[in-house]
Amino acid sequence: MDQLSSATFGIAIGATLIYLWLRLVAQQDNRPALTRARSHSFWCALIAFFVCTSGSAGDLKDTVTGSDIGVAEVLDAINPGLWLLLIYLLGLYSWPKSVTAVRAASLEARSVFTPLPRALSLIAGLVFLGSATALYFIRDVAGYPAQFAVETFDSTGSGGTIQDAQDGLAAAATLIPLYALNLASLGIALPIAAALILFRKTLGSLTPHDNQIIRAIWLNRLFRTAILGFAAVGAAALQYKSSWLLNLYPEADAYRLWQNIANFTMLPIFILVAAWAPPTNFDKNADTVPSSAFSRMRENLFSLGFITTALSLVVLALMPWSRQSEVSFETLPGEDAPQVMLLLVGFATLYLALNAGYLGYVHYSSRSVHHQTPNVRNLPRYVYAVAGILILGSGYLLINPPLKYFWGLVKVGPTFALLMVLAVLVLTAGYIWWTRRVSLPWQVSAEQEIWYRRVLEFRALRTGTAAILMMPGWGYGPAPYLWAAAVIVFCCPAVIILARPLAKVRQPV
Repeated sequence: MDQLSSATFGIAIGATLIYLWLRLVAQQDNRPALTRARSHSFWCALIAFFVCTSGSAGDLKDTVTGSDIGVAEVLDAINPGLWLLLIYLLGLYSWPKSVTAVRAASLEARSVFTPLPRALSLIAGLVFLGSATALYFIRDVAGYPAQFAVETFDSTGSGGTIQDAQDGLAAAATLIPLYALNLASLGIALPIAAALILFRKTLGSLTPHDNQIIRAIWLNRLFRTAILGFAAVGAAALQYKSSWLLNLYPEADAYRLWQNIANFTMLPIFILVAAWAPPTNFDKNADTVPSSAFSRMRENLFSLGFITTALSLVVLALMPWSRQSEVSFETLPGEDAPQVMLLLVGFATLYLALNAGYLGYVHYSSRSVHHQTPNVRNLPRYVYAVAGILILGSGYLLINPPLKYFWGLVKVGPTFALLMVLAVLVLTAGYIWWTRRVSLPWQVSAEQEIWYRRVLEFRALRTGTAAILMMPGWGYGPAPYLWAAAVIVFCCPAVIILARPLAKVRQPV
């Protein structure tokens, strides 16, 4: 009962946070109604995707330690379906105020099931049956017990051999019900969520056609998320059998068959789901008609952020220091901290350099407007205050770490630590200075230009702050709270701080 109460409390807290977030992103009252409805739909689908796929079915075989199934295992199994239904239910009750559901009659000849994606429904059914079939093929898995590390010696006390510890694997009779529960939870949540979307009230301030398209978008993203969940269950079951065969016949290649089936089935399904875009054929006379210049500037901003972030993360992952994740008993905590700090400074430098380099190209291409004064404005004061507090706290932990939590910690020299923090701050300040002086080639309003520059500044500030936060968290040892704080700062979207300006179109006189 304690586990059930804890799970219920965690779900309640998570649902409250998700609802508040959806309400927060919906309170962009300076945007047209259709834009707010589409944004709300996107965030709801994105949260559902990450929450439903974070508790992967592949982890089920690691949660069972014996032959008995407890409440914790059952909750882990039904989590994906439960969250899928809960998030879409919350989404239907967190619409922006100006587009809330109302009762309205439509003269448009249509069926309730018109927005239902029939092709995706068929694919979802086939993938569900395929995953259910995969459970049949793992019925012969007998599992194996856990082994403890054992060191043996001969009669003279020398020539010792060491047997490494090994986690056990539960039998199929224990895991098949959990996999079936996982699959059934998704299979039940999908039609219930689809029915809630199909039978919801019409959204105010939208035309009947746009109402149907918004409904179709919700269903498209719901089915794509469910298809990935179905496929993950089947792939996890086949990987489970592959692990058993690898332990049973380590010299043979029998396990590769099931491993390859899982991998080569999951890959095309993932590509198909990622490429199956929702419909976008909204009314031509919709209330959002963005100017071409602002649209190009906004697309440039999003593309620049994605490409530079992806390149920086790839380079960070390829660096040899970043791959030294194995714990060695011969290395004391903090001995690798200088290399980690240099790596993080390099990451921040690369990210800022890529962005500054592109802005330099844009500035060079805008020579005709160099004489114009840039329109700039500072970020909200609380953004600088929060960043300053986080940077000061991280710097203090670098110089004065809590030694009682890190036995044998080797501290970084205070001079070196301050130099690393100062390097990130100087690079960030220099980049912000450059964003406020670069010329832009787009003929946009002053408000739109200010928004563009402020988003660039916010991205640089969050990247530098996250890099400094990660220095003690990564360099001194496993510090999950600092890791979480750094990831939250690095992923914080600018839209919750800076409202997107209206795309104004000049009407001919």
